[in-house]
Amino acid sequence: MLVLKKLRASEPVARTDLVGLTGLTGGTITAITADLVRRGIVIEEKVATSGPGRPRVNLRINPQGRYVVGTTPTNEGELLTEIVNLRGESLGFAKAALTRDTTIEGLARQFITALEQALAEWDVPREEIYRIGIGIPGIVNNRTGIVEHIISLESGPVDFGGIVGGALGVATLIDNSTNLLARAEHWYGAAAHADDFTLINIDLGIGAALYRGGQLVTGVHGMAAEFGHTKVVPDAGRACYCGGIGCLQAYCSVQSIMEQSCAQLGRPLPDFDRMNAAFDGLMAEQAAGRIDIAPILEQASHYLGVAVANHITMQDPEAVVILGPKFAMIDELRSIFFDALERNTFPALRRRTRLHFQLGDKSAYARGAAAMVLEQIYRCS
Repeated sequence: MLVLKKLRASEPVARTDLVGLTGLTGGTITAITADLVRRGIVIEEKVATSGPGRPRVNLRINPQGRYVVGTTPTNEGELLTEIVNLRGESLGFAKAALTRDTTIEGLARQFITALEQALAEWDVPREEIYRIGIGIPGIVNNRTGIVEHIISLESGPVDFGGIVGGALGVATLIDNSTNLLARAEHWYGAAAHADDFTLINIDLGIGAALYRGGQLVTGVHGMAAEFGHTKVVPDAGRACYCGGIGCLQAYCSVQSIMEQSCAQLGRPLPDFDRMNAAFDGLMAEQAAGRIDIAPILEQASHYLGVAVANHITMQDPEAVVILGPKFAMIDELRSIFFDALERNTFPALRRRTRLHFQLGDKSAYARGAAAMVLEQIYRCS
């Protein structure tokens, strides 16, 4: 995996250059790259030189070496699907509407229908699709493809990966959506050159994913870190849907801010699949001065700062990437966040940790699902 990742980041590159990039010996590089060329994952390119001797031979990732598909649902009721080559370059994108369902099995059947349509429209034959990667906003075992729980549907466990892969005839991998965002960042985004970072995603829920040593870290049960259910007000806080008290999720997620704001304003809470749009409208009202939910937003910013401070103190990441809606980018709220961060992080670690705030990108989920498959290919190579 190390050789392919360094090659992808620097291609075209000679074998002798890979020795310096990876720290491996020349003999090891020769053996590994010869095997990759034999399997069609890497291609050789001869470069003519003006001087005497043999031409220089550069290596590149073979874009036709593998094709993978990534797909994931959005909170707005859409399914986004993308096909990429072995370099991670997009070859096609598809969008399909999801209908409201009550079961995880029903959602899997909708994935099958949408994927069938996308695969039929693309130029790449199905038999050349190496893997399908799926992102699910729920509790997922990424080793077995089992979905344990999705908040808006009946509980599992359900063999989601097996249902989809069996119907399509293509091996299928599955993971939590936040893990896919971290993969997208690692391959394409702000953390593309960082081997150790944490991604925190603020959406209807709050999730986090960790990269250490260039690889995604999951627990012994193959599940993503539940950062949103760490406790920031453990004894007398707000109730969370998980059954706990004082979870970060209960203060800082879009859903919790909507719940608190609607209760304050005497408004009904919008349906789950319309909540993000309603939240955008609420923030527009706040900006125009028609409502005042500033204390709720300030509280969310404070507790997010406390939670990130605890994480930095415990994990010492090289960087923290925070993805969020537009409200997370407001200077006043970021000032509250950084004040809480400064006051609660172990000082020596705070000074050494880089932070990035970015707007969430829905299309990154599908890219991350594809990157999940590419990582497996690279790891096995």
